[in-house]
Amino acid sequence: MADINYLKSRGYPQPPPLVLEIGGKLLNTFEEDFGQLYGYKDYDCNLDHRSSWEEVWADLKKEVVTNIGRSVVSLSSYDGDVRYFSCTGLLIKWHKTGIPVILTSASLVRSRVDEDKIDEKLKIKVLLPPNQSAAGTSELYHSDYNIAVISLQKRLYGIRPENIFCTVERPRRVVAIGREAEDGLLMGTIGKRVKKRADDKLSCEDLKLSTCQIKKVGIGGPLVSLFDGCFVGMNFYGETDVTPYLPRRIIVEVLSGVDLPSQRGTDHATDIMGEATVKKNRWPVPKPYWYHPRFDDDAPLRFFGRQLQ
Repeated sequence: MADINYLKSRGYPQPPPLVLEIGGKLLNTFEEDFGQLYGYKDYDCNLDHRSSWEEVWADLKKEVVTNIGRSVVSLSSYDGDVRYFSCTGLLIKWHKTGIPVILTSASLVRSRVDEDKIDEKLKIKVLLPPNQSAAGTSELYHSDYNIAVISLQKRLYGIRPENIFCTVERPRRVVAIGREAEDGLLMGTIGKRVKKRADDKLSCEDLKLSTCQIKKVGIGGPLVSLFDGCFVGMNFYGETDVTPYLPRRIIVEVLSGVDLPSQRGTDHATDIMGEATVKKNRWPVPKPYWYHPRFDDDAPLRFFGRQLQ
């Protein structure tokens, strides 16, 4: 019953009969780590058994690691007491005012009833380890590119928001960054930008690819340059050997011409698309499902359905 109550509080599907009792696993959860984990001051748990073999943080400059630790946040949305979605976000300087806001995926607040809208009743929790948290408010979203901008209801201290509204070179080697949903540990994995292949089934012509392999909690997190940590794009997630990301150029184009609703005295989130109806950039988020190797065919144990990143 303790396991069942935990699953309910996290919004996960209940296991089929006996699957939990015989050691079945719930896959595609927000608790799955990726890459090499990185702790923070006073975090005293050994992370070696949870990290991959690759060296990530040692390959980054010390200043870059510090900046990442003070600009990448964990985000969770809640419907009442039940978690709705968890992902990663990047603190950025808003281009017109310089105030810090969070860039992330619109899946954090997307409505299950109408996927072209967000659910403003969802509560947003922002976590910046080791001990800072704040409530967030949906400001802007783009229902086609799946971008969301979240403002903070209270100030966070010691942050280093990224200025994404400047021109930078496009590096070949990159790092995908995420924050773990529970404790807020940083996760990183190194890869390189690659060209689309003929068999890549990307519905969005503007999405690019990297060889960085992440998990669902890395959705909305930044792809940065291995050399200097500059923002390259925002990661999505796919169950393949490559990870799609929305390039910095597209994000800047979308956000540059708009104001934050709160600065105009509006208390409702605004769809940047307005009345436009183009729907060419959808990328599905795999749903969690139950699996056990005893079953020759795990299809009956899958809870099919899609969310949008």
